[in-house]
This record gives sequence, structure tokens and C-alpha cells, in this order.
Amino acid sequence: MKLKFHYSQKSKQQGAALITALVFMGILTMLGISAMRSNTQDVKMHNAMKDRLNAFQCAEAALRQGELFISTSNSKPDDTVTGVPDKTTGEVWRIDTQTLNNFVDQTAAWWVTNGWGDSSLKDTTDVKVGCAVDAQYVVQSLGGIGDNGSGDLSFKAQATSQIDGYRITSRSEGVSANAAVILQSTFTRQFQ
Repeated sequence: MKLKFHYSQKSKQQGAALITALVFMGILTMLGISAMRSNTQDVKMHNAMKDRLNAFQCAEAALRQGELFISTSNSKPDDTVTGVPDKTTGEVWRIDTQTLNNFVDQTAAWWVTNGWGDSSLKDTTDVKVGCAVDAQYVVQSLGGIGDNGSGDLSFKAQATSQIDGYRITSRSEGVSANAAVILQSTFTRQFQ
């Protein structure tokens, strides 16, 4: 026995459902690709912010090391040396040192040669926190701050009630070398 199939004109499809489904699939594919690209960009931005935050924290800790150096010195640091000062003998950079005018232009190698490092901040684990390299800092004398009898408070070496001012500058890189931060603080102390 043979079966006959009868097709009526109304039941024939012209492919409209297929075209509609393909259009929707194309739209959903484009939305998915867009979401993946956006997510990838968000991850990159998060990692860059985390790296910069690590660099900032290490530079901040190096600033505190410089302030600790001044606050724990038994005598006024020597600011008369020419060349790179030696931390162990209590020397600091002179106020008129032209090398220290623009820290942004100094390379990482300059900081390693001329700065004082703080290796306690270096990342030695797989956790990826801290710094990739030692945070570096320099201490520069600003001279005396005080009242010379005229009521003028300013940086004067001959001030009668002298408080010595110091500029501490630190530089650090994050977990990668992509983020570098330079910070400065001014610190004062009166030596007897």
C-alpha cells in the first residue's frame, strides 16, 4: 500500500521562521561578543588599578621610612656633601642639587643608584601584593625654617629659633613595572 501525501498551499512555509531565527541568533551572538569584550576590558582596568594601588602603598611606606630616618637621627643630618649621600653616616641631599628638580624624568636605575631602598616591601610570595622592586626614597635638606626676629617665617639658614625642613621623595613600582608612583612629603624637626 502506497501512502500519498497531500500538501496544501497553506501549509507550505516560505522560510520566514528560519530567517527570523537566524536574525535573532546573529543579534544574540553580537550581544555575547560585546559582553565578553566589556568584561575583558573591566578585568584589565581592575588589574591596572590594583597594580597602581600596590605601587602607591609601597611609595607611602618608603616616605614613612624617610621620615623615620629624620625623626630618629641623633644629630642634624649632614647636607654639605657633594654627590650621593650615605645614609649610614647621616648624610642627606643638599638643597641646591639640580638632579632632584624633576623626579619624574629619573629612571628606575637612577633611583636604585641614588635612592635608599626599603626591601621589606618587596613581594616575595605568589600572592602578588607589594612591590616588584624595592621602594626607593631620597631625603633632601630644605634648610632652616624659623623666626629670625622680624616675624618672617621662612626657610632661612640663619634663623634664631631654627627648625630644619626636609623634602622626602619616594618612588615605587607595583607588582609589575607598568605602574610607577612618586610621592613627596615635607618633614620638619628641631635639632638641639
